[in-house]
Amino acid sequence: MRLLVRLQNPVQTLIPLSHQDLLAGVIYRLLATSDADYSRFLHDEGYAAPDESGRDDRRFKLFVFSGLRSRQRRVVGDQLALSPGPVEWQLGAPVEDFLRHCATGLLSAGELRLRDSVFPIESVQTLPAPDFSSGTFRGACLSPIVASVPRPDSRYPLYLRPSDGALFSHAIHQNLSRKHRLLYGRPAEGEPVRLTFDPAYLEKHRGGTKLIRYHNIEIVGALAPFTASGAPALLEVGYECGFGEKNSGGFGMVEVR
Repeated sequence: MRLLVRLQNPVQTLIPLSHQDLLAGVIYRLLATSDADYSRFLHDEGYAAPDESGRDDRRFKLFVFSGLRSRQRRVVGDQLALSPGPVEWQLGAPVEDFLRHCATGLLSAGELRLRDSVFPIESVQTLPAPDFSSGTFRGACLSPIVASVPRPDSRYPLYLRPSDGALFSHAIHQNLSRKHRLLYGRPAEGEPVRLTFDPAYLEKHRGGTKLIRYHNIEIVGALAPFTASGAPALLEVGYECGFGEKNSGGFGMVEVR
């Protein structure tokens, strides 16, 4: 499920170009307004999702969100300038409680505050879910998709890029499979997930990647149109939870074109 939050920007506004961490803070405050215990659980613990061996007990928050989107915007150094007018924000999750608490918090607040910027809320609505039964869709990134593999000689991971092809897709598939087992208690049936990026687009747009600084850590993510194929259940999980890693930090939200 997804929420579409329609905001109004009353004046020319500058916000950080990388503002995912600020929006993540907004989400936890919204949750706390509706249910403090649930907000604390998500922030401090999250949902445990062991791998097939049962040894890697990784945690997932099971939500994803976009950045603030406006038709009239431009980059000014490390800031994003938003012109007066409509602004949109999307939040997604397969857990109904999350969206209900967010909607309650948003409607109760009546506005979204991002540092010194205030955006009055015009509406909060649920978006209809796309149909993934065909096992394929064309998509666009609302936020960068992050995939990585461990480095044997470093505590920092190696971030994968669209040009890594099968390795990138394999990392995405493994991540979605773990989320599916967490949500439904069983493996998904069907073909492995594969993301295919247009080579011409990648060549023209710096490999289709974006470097983001999040909590003083540099993260590389894919930001390019793509075609996704694979088990419909996994594609749906990716749409609701986010594709790839760090979804609760505002990474991996996609839209179906």
